[in-house]
Amino acid sequence: MKSNFAAFAALLPLLLGAADGTVVEARLKFISTTRPLVGIGIVQNKKAEGLVIPTDMFSDEIIYRGPARLELVELKTVTVKQAPPTSDVEADKAAATPKREARGVKAKPQVSVATPAGKPPLAWIDLPVAAGRQSLILLVTPGRGNGIIAIPDVVGSFPPGSNRYLNLCPFSLVVMTPSGRQVIPANSSTVSRPGSKDNDYYDLKFFSAINQEEKLVFSNRTYHLDSVRKLFILTPLPGSEGRVAVRDIEDRPAPSKAQLPGESGFKAPK
Repeated sequence: MKSNFAAFAALLPLLLGAADGTVVEARLKFISTTRPLVGIGIVQNKKAEGLVIPTDMFSDEIIYRGPARLELVELKTVTVKQAPPTSDVEADKAAATPKREARGVKAKPQVSVATPAGKPPLAWIDLPVAAGRQSLILLVTPGRGNGIIAIPDVVGSFPPGSNRYLNLCPFSLVVMTPSGRQVIPANSSTVSRPGSKDNDYYDLKFFSAINQEEKLVFSNRTYHLDSVRKLFILTPLPGSEGRVAVRDIEDRPAPSKAQLPGESGFKAPK
């Protein structure tokens, strides 16, 4: 598995960033390949930004602007004293805020903030140095090499309603959908639409292709939505020849803002 991840990473047409203070801008979405990751974050603009990285869906999008080397670090929560007011408006607001008192001693204003725990990074990657802001999907596997694989996510290359097949096996795979037959070479990825109607099921099959022999390794009925894109991660099962583990991860559109009571237009009968 380790060599497969390394081989795929080497295939990506990325220019690795040098540690020369170059600032990189990127739109990032994260996926954990092992377990949900919480209590972690990235450091940018000298501030720690907390992250939750799920396993069954894409994370919220992060706009990153910082060093080319992005590091995921463990965070800890610390309590610090609030800075004194810096303006007359803030001073008036502070004066109007009730202060707790215990045994005649006034409590000092405090706030909890997240800060790096001071441990080695859980995972890191040198983001590509390129002109303008770029978009990437980052697969996170702490403890495996540097722990992150980057997949370019150029606008329009992986649109809603399409599937991306990421083959991390040392052999080719063949995917069969209503749109036809498609070969996915070893340690590579491809994007295509399944050829299904919106809100309908379709047959999805994967075949291993070893020594010019194709063998069915996965088959199921998959539900399709034109508004959702799916990433299929295909990895070899340990101790087997040609068998494959299949994980599908959805990237759904951001939900609309929740309506406040009384804003839906519905009026209760009097």
